[in-house]
Amino acid sequence: MKYMKKSFADMEVYHSTLITDGIILNANESPYQPPKKIIELFNEAIKKIEFNRYPDMDERELDAAIAKHFGVNPENVTVGVGSDELLSSTFKAVLEPGEKILGFTPAFSMYKVFATLCNATYESVYGDENMRFSIDEMIEKIKTSDAKAVVVCSPNNPTGQYFTEEEIRRLIESTNKLVLLDLAYINFASNDYTKIAMEYDNVIAYRTFSKDMALPSLRVGYAISNKDNIDMINCIKDPYSVTTMSQIMAKIAIENADLYKPQLDLIKSERDRVYNELKSMGFKVYPTEANFIYMNMDDKYYQKLLENKIYIRRFKEGTYRPCIGTKEENDKFLEVLRNAK
Repeated sequence: MKYMKKSFADMEVYHSTLITDGIILNANESPYQPPKKIIELFNEAIKKIEFNRYPDMDERELDAAIAKHFGVNPENVTVGVGSDELLSSTFKAVLEPGEKILGFTPAFSMYKVFATLCNATYESVYGDENMRFSIDEMIEKIKTSDAKAVVVCSPNNPTGQYFTEEEIRRLIESTNKLVLLDLAYINFASNDYTKIAMEYDNVIAYRTFSKDMALPSLRVGYAISNKDNIDMINCIKDPYSVTTMSQIMAKIAIENADLYKPQLDLIKSERDRVYNELKSMGFKVYPTEANFIYMNMDDKYYQKLLENKIYIRRFKEGTYRPCIGTKEENDKFLEVLRNAK
């Protein structure tokens, strides 16, 4: 890249190929459209949009709806283009060039990119031989590291490990450093502790409409924290970044969040079934409370899946992450693997 500055020389394009045919299990998406009533409300709302006007850059109605859902004040909420924009804005606001942020590895690959964009460093704490992360090890690392902040994803992407509220509280209470809680998959887990962000000055929780609410096409995420932290993010994020249509549809979704429960129950039930099936077939699978499964398998199985137009996320050779589809999609996925044995 001819004009790329030298400090970014090692950066690579983050890319996910658009797939329109086959069984798509590679992007941690919901296999379901939003509930029918929500789609109907979307269709009615679109008729009222003033397409010739800029969006409300303060996202007042959406912030208020999110705040009501969590029992906080609108000043404790901000919205961005996915939780990615809000995480990136936080990194930019907090990290000076040459500083560090701590996090587990493997985790969401963009954390390292966000740090690099600040000319900062993502410092890793690794899992054990079973890919399990230790909160106690992270706490010890925090004590000895000069890192400015800590980022934790729960359940973790891509491993699926869920950190309990007790573990997260211990981590938060061990430090005055800023703790970024990426809770993109928390509604697939056994307990949602988003509101923990309101109990500590040094915590920001990040959520998204892309996963459990089945709206990745809208690209809407949100952060919850005290007013000072929210103001900090708002100073950095791009103006008018969340479109009017996205704000309106996300508001409808959060106001009708209870309609998603049957879908979430199906996904969690299928996750457990697929996990147990994979385990019974002899594959190495890692405990998960997300809508995906981290696993090891020989590359021949991956090639068989591709031959059958079944797409899962491939990391380094031998390491894969299928997300949970419909029962029919999951059955086909399992059948191909079983027949390839």
